[in-house]
Amino acid sequence: MLQPDIQKCLDHPKFKQLAKTRGRLSMLFGLIVTLNYGLYVLAMSFLPNFMARSWSEKSSVTYGIVFAVFLIVSGMLSAGLYTWWANRKFDVLRDELMKDLGHE
Repeated sequence: MLQPDIQKCLDHPKFKQLAKTRGRLSMLFGLIVTLNYGLYVLAMSFLPNFMARSWSEKSSVTYGIVFAVFLIVSGMLSAGLYTWWANRKFDVLRDELMKDLGHE
């Protein structure tokens, strides 16, 4: 893109909407994942006896392992939800923006 095209894109309302929505959603998912990992680290630091306790009397699986699996699954779900949302909303907005700017 040439310099005037870039400025035209930056000033377009659909670009501003896309950037604003994408920023908010990225911040939300980033915050969720960061809080989950932060809670895990804090629990391991300040509640080591609880995290080392077995899930059940006959099991060798601890609360720490369960929490770690939850962390991994929640991170994968966050990435999947973000991707699903981006494909359904952001790609449509981007395509409309490109069409409006004449770059089909």
